[in-house]
Amino acid sequence: MSATSASSAAVSIDTLGLPKDDQVAASQPDMAELAGPPEQEQLAEPRPESPAERWLNWQCKMLSGVNCGAVFLIRSAGYGGFKPTAVWPGEDQQSPVLRSMAEQAITSGAKVMHKDSADDQPDAEVADFVAFPLFDDEVVIGAVTMSLEIRSESQRQAVLQLLQWGLLWLEFAVNGEKADRSEASFIALQAVDLLSRDLPLAVAAHELCNYLADRFDCSHVALGAWAGLQVRTLAMSHQIQFDRRVSKVGQLEFAMEECVDQDTTITLPNAGGQGKGAARAHKQLLLEDDNGSVCSLPLTADGESVGALILVRDNEQGFDEVSVDLLGVVAQSVGPLVHLKQREERSGWRRWGQSFSSLSNRLFGAGHLRTKVIAASAVVLLAALSLIQADRRVAADSVVEGTLQQAVVAPFDGYLSSASARAGDQVEGGQVLAVLDDRDLLLEQEKWASERDKHSKEYQQALAIRDRANVSMMAARIAQAEAQLQLVEEQLQRTKLRAPFAGVLVSGDLSRALGAPVERGQLLFEIVPSDDYHVTLEVDEHDVALLEKGQQASLRLTGLPEQSIPLQVSRIFPVATAADGGNHFRVEAELGEMPEGLRPGMQGVAKVVVGRASLLSVWTDSLIDRLRLWFWSLGA
Repeated sequence: MSATSASSAAVSIDTLGLPKDDQVAASQPDMAELAGPPEQEQLAEPRPESPAERWLNWQCKMLSGVNCGAVFLIRSAGYGGFKPTAVWPGEDQQSPVLRSMAEQAITSGAKVMHKDSADDQPDAEVADFVAFPLFDDEVVIGAVTMSLEIRSESQRQAVLQLLQWGLLWLEFAVNGEKADRSEASFIALQAVDLLSRDLPLAVAAHELCNYLADRFDCSHVALGAWAGLQVRTLAMSHQIQFDRRVSKVGQLEFAMEECVDQDTTITLPNAGGQGKGAARAHKQLLLEDDNGSVCSLPLTADGESVGALILVRDNEQGFDEVSVDLLGVVAQSVGPLVHLKQREERSGWRRWGQSFSSLSNRLFGAGHLRTKVIAASAVVLLAALSLIQADRRVAADSVVEGTLQQAVVAPFDGYLSSASARAGDQVEGGQVLAVLDDRDLLLEQEKWASERDKHSKEYQQALAIRDRANVSMMAARIAQAEAQLQLVEEQLQRTKLRAPFAGVLVSGDLSRALGAPVERGQLLFEIVPSDDYHVTLEVDEHDVALLEKGQQASLRLTGLPEQSIPLQVSRIFPVATAADGGNHFRVEAELGEMPEGLRPGMQGVAKVVVGRASLLSVWTDSLIDRLRLWFWSLGA
């Protein structure tokens, strides 16, 4: 910005478009302020409140839920930093976030919004921070920042719109706009303020109608909105309750419908070229009063008509062009608010009906080319999806298992002496996996060997003396000792736990359990063949009816994601198991090939081809079936 433009901006920023009483006081700039801080403090009368301060105080008091606010001007940064020209409620309550927001708005030249804790305190209330830039002939000269209490989205938009209308005062003054434009913004601001209050739409609209009736000297002011296929009166001036069966109310509604249908402002008598459309309902409204006049204006939101505002005078004073322009600004401002409050207050069925009606108008009414193109594209896409055929697949979590899986268990009670193998090892048939402590068995072996030798000597002595009774008894004892000795020797052989065949250990790691006791029958190892696997699928109960023996499938494992392994369904178990909040059926599939690196226990996802169908059916059938079952459970 040049020095000349900056100086011009500094002078014009104080002549705000505020009420006219303030414009006289602001006609001359504060030269001491422009020159910078005085070198020596002098006693003087308190400085009168500047127009910026008066505007900020009024704006913050009018807007509900304002925590603090400030007006920053670029000229205020000329002496010692970026200082606010006006603050509210005071310097001691000024948030440092506002300064940063103002700098961002001035730098970007656009609105800036931020949600943070007030004063950046972790335990403080969360607030919305907003900053709007101020312009002078498209040059940014400052910013207005405020901290607002958190609101709903619709309330936030209404407050922001109200604040934007207040900022027009600043921009009108800076751009040298006429007083009538400032008056228009003031009236529009008052109207938006009345509608944005936390009141039902009918009550807020009634206050607005009263305000406009008094401001424009009208006998009747009514605000109507679309309700189904007609415009219904929401509020009338000076009448809290009214009967739609009354002729006057019906005539007002017909006139508002006439205005909305033509989407144009209608005045009778015509003012400044207004009222060029058909005005039959408006003429009927004025039949009883030849000296009366009427002005109706459409209310729009998002480019669509949402209602109408109608004003009636029963005196000889008609609506001139200036008044019509002022009312046009009001209608343009309150239309979005009426639409927002209607959306907040309507019931669920009514919201659905209005949404459907709005969509129908977009699809089959005039205009809205973008909506029609999107709808046509969607129809073409659905048609294509219905015609293109594709494989229908059932997906299921899968795991690789050995076809033959054998357990290695403890043969008797004892203690673990050593363990040379662990899970994951490739072992050969007969390889020693672990050894049990055999010290007790060796003692037992010596005991029974000694018993056998002892009885053998006694047997020989009985034979020598021909003692038949002792011979028979000793022979029996020798046989008993031989049997016990054979049993102990077999146990000694079984202390070495061997692999029954060549394969891979899928479970068992006893390296950290040496010396620990083991019980007879305790599972110590599991082994599967290294070249004979199958895949187990856990199929959801919703899809198991689609599976048949012999169907083809493909498998991708987490450990081998780059390979697609062919499968064939070989067995479907008829018993379901509960897992992950649902029922699943066990399905076995044979591997079509054995890729390198395949290991038992690997997990992945298998997809079984169960037929062919359209892409639309493939993507939606499962959802439709679940919804059908859900509706049936509800009794529908």
